Amino acid sequence: MMAEKIENHLTEQLCEAIASLKNEKQIANFLEDACTISEFKALAQRFEVARLLDEGVKYEDIVERTGASTATISRVKRCLVYGKDGYETALANLKKKHHETRSPRVIRKAKFEKARAERKKAVRENG
Repeated sequence: MMAEKIENHLTEQLCEAIASLKNEKQIANFLEDACTISEFKALAQRFEVARLLDEGVKYEDIVERTGASTATISRVKRCLVYGKDGYETALANLKKKHHETRSPRVIRKAKFEKARAERKKAVRENG
């Protein structure tokens, strides 16, 4: 998906550091130190966009609710469909914590979009 490889020893070290944090307060403190206010808010906005997309909310409603641009929403959507399941894993973990479930319609739609993306990727790779 990305032109340049994002994983290297620095990003691995960062991920290890984040994983070593014990609770939400430690993570929030780390992010406040590591990010500008704008970067922290942008990460939070993207996660909210991912949550709303996962719920099946339409772009127009997401723009209205979050203030995110359609370009940001599209990028998050691409990550949900073609990405490494980072948003999906985080959303699933959060839902387990809050005992929430996705509607069957949203689950079917997400599976369909994932399968379609995998087919498109296979066609690109094979010819």
